[in-house]
Amino acid sequence: MSWSEVKANWSAGWTELQRSALERWGSSIRRDPQSFAPKVQATVAELAAARAHLDHMKPLLPKQIKTADDQRAMASFSRLSARYYELAAGVYADAQPAAAEVGIAPVLVVGGLVLGVAAIAWAVAANEYAANLRAETALADRELTARIEASQQGRTLQPSTLPEPKKSKDGVGWLLVGGLVVAAGAVAVPVLMKSRRS
Repeated sequence: MSWSEVKANWSAGWTELQRSALERWGSSIRRDPQSFAPKVQATVAELAAARAHLDHMKPLLPKQIKTADDQRAMASFSRLSARYYELAAGVYADAQPAAAEVGIAPVLVVGGLVLGVAAIAWAVAANEYAANLRAETALADRELTARIEASQQGRTLQPSTLPEPKKSKDGVGWLLVGGLVVAAGAVAVPVLMKSRRS
């Protein structure tokens, strides 16, 4: 599935976020797209970090679902991966290689890609969502890695303490739970690491 197809299947919540971002920043972006570079670069970096965690997790996932922890790991990976594609689509759906001919339209070059007004506005609006995704994938990656290492060493860790995020019909409300997930990491991961040392 292409980035454009992912974006075409956005929920009403993501679509509204894009609309409101264009309404709020569209004119300013057209006047001076470069002034938005720091925020856009930050969002792209957060997405790249989230992608790196997902890539690290993928080969560690259980080949067969045998336990509740296996099921949670698979469900978490699927949810986080889907969220990555939803957020990244707003940036990459209309992006072009930096060498492409873009005419006189207001653009910003980030990471070798030319981003137009819609992508820039989205990157600004979605920054906190991307940051939350990066934090959540980092936490899930650490827990999965700890469990794999414990299994290889014949140790048993306590069941996962990460809360299951509630699904939101509009695709945006998940972040209300995101803070709980990150906060839980302050307890869950140290406990896992403590178990590894014992």
